[in-house]
Amino acid sequence: MRAPLTACVLLLAVAGRAAAEDGCHRFEWSVERERALFADGFTADVESEAVLPRDGAFSLVLRPVAQVPYVVVPERGRDDGFGGVVTLDWIGAGRWQITLSEDVWIDAIQNERRLPLEATTARNDCPGVRRSLRIEIRSLPLTLQFGGADVRRLNVSVLPVR
Repeated sequence: MRAPLTACVLLLAVAGRAAAEDGCHRFEWSVERERALFADGFTADVESEAVLPRDGAFSLVLRPVAQVPYVVVPERGRDDGFGGVVTLDWIGAGRWQITLSEDVWIDAIQNERRLPLEATTARNDCPGVRRSLRIEIRSLPLTLQFGGADVRRLNVSVLPVR
């Protein structure tokens, strides 16, 4: 009796993990690069209002939304929770994929104007990745604004679209 019960418990555990992992493959595009960056702990801590010198992934330390000096007044999202702002000086023209570990709103800003999102995809059943979006930008600094987070730290990746 003990062996079948143990087998059932193991099967349920494996099935539960597979179901959670399955959600990661249901995004509109692959987020495997980002999952690897986030899981490997490759993300450096960055304070809000920082200017980032390189691409890749980082962990943004958020603060209460009321304390965040947004470049452009946010037009959507919750006004409570945590948020932050970061500027990417190194960014080049082209299509970029921005992936987030948590459910937050995001604005992409250039020349003090909000850029339209090309596409967005989100899941709540993928451990470590919650939302990914794509934007087309010019070769100018890009500012990313975040808000409405329930957490104090947000993993963010900014990578060229493949």
